[in-house]
This record gives sequence, C-alpha cells and structure tokens, in this order.
Amino acid sequence: MRGLPLAIPIFLTAFVSLGLARIKTIGVVSLFSILFVYGYNLGSKKGGKLKLNPIKEEVWWGYIGLILSLLAIVANLVKVGDIPVFHPYLRTSLNPKLTALTYLFGVPSSVYLVLKGKKIGFSFPFLVALYGYRTPILTSAIALALPYLYEMKEGTIKKGLLVGVIGGIVALLLSILRGSTEFLVRIQGTTSVLDVIVKRCSLVGFYHGELQFSGITSYLTGGLGPRMLISRYLGVSGVTTTATLIGGMYLDFGILSGIEMFFLGMYYGAMENLKSNVGRALYYSTLAYGIVGVETGILDLPVYLMFILALIVFWRESHAKA
Repeated sequence: MRGLPLAIPIFLTAFVSLGLARIKTIGVVSLFSILFVYGYNLGSKKGGKLKLNPIKEEVWWGYIGLILSLLAIVANLVKVGDIPVFHPYLRTSLNPKLTALTYLFGVPSSVYLVLKGKKIGFSFPFLVALYGYRTPILTSAIALALPYLYEMKEGTIKKGLLVGVIGGIVALLLSILRGSTEFLVRIQGTTSVLDVIVKRCSLVGFYHGELQFSGITSYLTGGLGPRMLISRYLGVSGVTTTATLIGGMYLDFGILSGIEMFFLGMYYGAMENLKSNVGRALYYSTLAYGIVGVETGILDLPVYLMFILALIVFWRESHAKA
C-alpha cells in the first residue's frame, strides 16, 4: 500500500487545526504540506525508474542490534538505580548517549527481525517502555505495524492493527502512570508554540541551522538540545518544548525551510522502492519517526543517522547486481 507517507502532511494539517492554530500558521502548514506532497510524488517517480536490487543481508544483524539496544537499556537503568517508568523523575537522569543507542539500534533491528519472520522483534516496545517515555513506544509500535499495512496480505491488516493497538494501550497506561491523559491540551499547547514561532520569527529564520544541528552536538558534546533552543526562543527556561514537525525548521530558516519539507517528501517517495529487508526496516523506522514527529519534530541524532543509513542502502541497492 503505497502512499502512507502522505499521512504526515495530513496529520500535520489536522494537528494544527485541532489545536486551533491561527490562520497564518495554517497557511504556512498548508504550504509546507504541498511541498512535501510534491517532493513525495517526484521521489516516488524517480525512485521507481531506478533498477534497485536487494543487497546481501544476514538475519543476525537484527539480533545484534536488538541485543545492543537491550544492553543500552540495562546500562541506563543501572546508572539511575531504578526503573523510570515507575519513578518518572528519574527520566532526567538517563544518559542521553545510551538512550540514543537504544533507539538507533532497537527500532530498525526490531522491524528487521519482524520482516524476517522473527517474533522476538515485537519485544522492543515493551523493553523501551522501561524508560518511561511515550514517544519511543508509539514510534516502535507504528514502525512494527507499517510493514503489515504496506503488504496488505490476507490477515496482515489485523496483525498490523493489533500491534498498533497494543502500542497505544501501553502508551495510554504509561500516560496514566504519569498522571496525564489530557491529550487535547497537549495538542493545543504544541500548536500555540508554533503560532508564536510563525508570528514572531523572521521569514528567513532565527537560528539559521543552529537549532537542527544542535540535535547532533547535544548528543555528542552536551549543551542545549533543539527543544531547549525552542524554549530559549520563547523565553522559557528549565523545560523542553515541542513545536510540531515544522517548528524547528521554521526557527532555523523561516519560510525557506519549506525546501526541507520538499526533500523530506522526496526521501519518503524514493525510499518506498527499497527492496532489501534492511532497507525496508530503515524506511519503516524513519517513516514512524516522521509520523510521530508531526508533534515532536525530527530533531534527534539517532533519527538523523537512520535517514543517512537508509540513503546509503538505497545507493547500494541502485548499484547492486541482480
């Protein structure tokens, strides 16, 4: 079932509309969504014309990735001395480098194992739930459900829905444990942040690339991360702030960041054509992050690396012999 990446601009438009965004904000979101769709169509056509061939792969790649992710989780829990899902205040003590490794290895490797018919891949959402964050659970659940939605074979839709429902239930239970189920308030809060950014920020941006680049430097050398830079722009301290998929882009380059949305759509359109399981696993993983990123943005080093790895596999497949 091609076309699932188009869920991103649809969800983005619905998100800001439900959040009661200003007319100017809706206009910017609509423009960026059109650019995404145009890029997607172009990428899908160009990628479809290339002769892609599966690259050589081994099932143990998935096992190694899942084991490394588990080791990162164990090391992080040992560091904080308890389980954050039961003690949410411990989340601030988690090592960001270990959480990055958890997501980088865990999400694509779990999807890869499922694509190879290994049900152990479904364990990852439950493992990452120990961190006490909702976003990784939703992302991994969506990434695991996407292959079923794409293949649309008999019985696979039910399996895909089952994975999504389980992931949603786990995320909901986690929300209850954290004492927060007011999702509409969260949507309106995030949309109001985007409203402020679109209203106050120059048409050529404010940070000029520093914000998105901090998604790399904050993991490697420390310092303020992208969501902290959003907070700093808003004059808020001590908390991180999300601003939808386009908020960080707009703060960097203003209306010119629509080019980023165009290339993002082009990426998803081209990657739909990947043939190997490892390539498809990376594609489904980045697509899941794109869908969840409608609220949170795509601003983290592990996700950047998944995009790069997917592009490398695409290049390899385009040069592989049949």
